[in-house]
Amino acid sequence: MRKCVMICVAMLALAAIAIPVGAQTKLNVWFAVSGDSGEAFKALLEKYKAANPDVALDYSYSGNYADTATKVSAALISNTAPDVALMAAGPLYTGARNDYFIETKLNDADFNKDDIYPGVWDYAKYNGRVCAVPYGISTQVLYYNKAILAKAGIDLKNLPKTWTELLQLAKTAQAKGNVSGSPDFWGFDVTDVAWLFKTMLYQNENTVISVKGTKISPAFNDDKAVEVATFWKKLVDEKVMPVGQHANAEKKFLAGNLAFLVATSARIARWSSDPSLQIGAIPMPYFKRPSVALGGNVLVILSRDQKTKEAAWKLVKFLATKENQTTFALKTGYLPIRKSGLSLPEAKEAVTANQMYAVAFDQLDTSWSYWHFEQMGTMDYLLAQALDSLERNVLSPKATLDKAANELQAEIDG
Repeated sequence: MRKCVMICVAMLALAAIAIPVGAQTKLNVWFAVSGDSGEAFKALLEKYKAANPDVALDYSYSGNYADTATKVSAALISNTAPDVALMAAGPLYTGARNDYFIETKLNDADFNKDDIYPGVWDYAKYNGRVCAVPYGISTQVLYYNKAILAKAGIDLKNLPKTWTELLQLAKTAQAKGNVSGSPDFWGFDVTDVAWLFKTMLYQNENTVISVKGTKISPAFNDDKAVEVATFWKKLVDEKVMPVGQHANAEKKFLAGNLAFLVATSARIARWSSDPSLQIGAIPMPYFKRPSVALGGNVLVILSRDQKTKEAAWKLVKFLATKENQTTFALKTGYLPIRKSGLSLPEAKEAVTANQMYAVAFDQLDTSWSYWHFEQMGTMDYLLAQALDSLERNVLSPKATLDKAANELQAEIDG
């Protein structure tokens, strides 16, 4: 009898702390990252679930960036959008429909918006207003093959500061550092040409786009932009960079057939885990000023229900704490978004153990992002197309940039 009473009391105690299903707030989360990044993000969601029994959290991988963008667009029309999404170009799905809920929450005492890098915040804005929280942020990094540079006798104690200096190093590496004996051996290449070109433009004091009020127009065809395009053509003309082979640049680099490669900082974690790869990184060269354009993903709140929005904001704040976001960054190769994140022991250890992290983290101080606008995806496509034409001698630097700018303007006006 006594045993029965004890069991009943225990059951009543459990019932007292249990959360009735109907009382739970349901949150649906989509995320556009997979592999190590997806697993790291899911681990944080599970951590939140365990600490918040009043939230019924349902989450799923929504496909890559492009697939997720398509799904979110359709879901917003059909009122089936997730409550929270981790996706690229998130401001296009909040700010573009005048949803600035996140902006109203930035002064929460437990959020500390000033701890996030200013340039990183720019990646979360639409028309200059915050409508997302930056999360899986990356910059491009200039990687190099240590064996190639050693064979070529290149000493990086005096780092190349300008693109002209880097070009000379790449030519030397190509001429003297062919460790593989491959006929398909090059000094320099880049995986994402539009991303690097935008970085170069800003380095040369070109703003990529012009913003007057809410009117946006292309600005990447002025004299400063033509200087950058002319240098890009020089890389090809001097046979340091192959024509139109950027899709294979990463494979060439990992195979030891490329001395220098510009690629996302999100590769650091993956490449560092492979002991067969002898890779280093140096700061991005520049034209007039050091600068790198940001990429990556953001957290957005898409729910239209106010109560659900409040619950979603609590989740976003949890994900964006210095501990949680820095953990995500170090496991994935993305970068800490918070200045305080770099003071955490694990971040300090990563920088000490891996020089490539130090390079990527330091670049956050000079990172930037132009305003999000509806045709930004088209702009990147047109820039990539323009650079391909330039590499193949189809048009002059000025003519190819004018063509891309005119086509983008026509789409904006249309």
